[in-house]
Amino acid sequence: MLSVSREEILGLGAVFLCLSEIRAIAERGQYNTTPIKACLEGLLGQYDNSVGALYGGPEILKPGVQALAQHLSQPQAMQLTQYLLGVIQLDRKLQKQPHRFQGILTGLERTREQARYFDQIDHQSVMFGIAEIYAEQVSGLTPRIMVQGHAQYLQEERNAATIRCLLLSAIRACGLWRMAGGSRFKLVLRRGAIVEAARRYA
Repeated sequence: MLSVSREEILGLGAVFLCLSEIRAIAERGQYNTTPIKACLEGLLGQYDNSVGALYGGPEILKPGVQALAQHLSQPQAMQLTQYLLGVIQLDRKLQKQPHRFQGILTGLERTREQARYFDQIDHQSVMFGIAEIYAEQVSGLTPRIMVQGHAQYLQEERNAATIRCLLLSAIRACGLWRMAGGSRFKLVLRRGAIVEAARRYA
């Protein structure tokens, strides 16, 4: 029987945190600073074998873990399922394309320097820099994630950039989940155990 570790739950919770914020922006025009900053910390921070520490503490990921448990037990938003599957597939594709993966790493190092310069991880220049990395290295891959929402929110420049930042952050979190033992196969076979573990850790 495949066990479900705490690191897996936190990694998948981080994915759900990113995807939940994408929906909040696209569908309601809602920009939630604290979770978005946490998603960016997960993208730009240095991973040291602790998903919780990378994001600023397990408590920061609690809304994502709760969203994970709720969605896997009673799926209500088809968009969330589509985004999740898309992110998992993109993570796998990037692993097989080292030049794109290296391009992302190089771009993220530049944005880390910007974040240090401005002393603000969600500074506009940092956000637009990350969005550009996504556009250059990920947008051309299939499946292309088509974010659904209201045109008035999706067409706003800052929102569009933030959504791309969150998509790249979700791919990063997916990689952490995979490294901790997570997989699409396990997501299907051990769904009940994952929900149970998420409720316990939340």
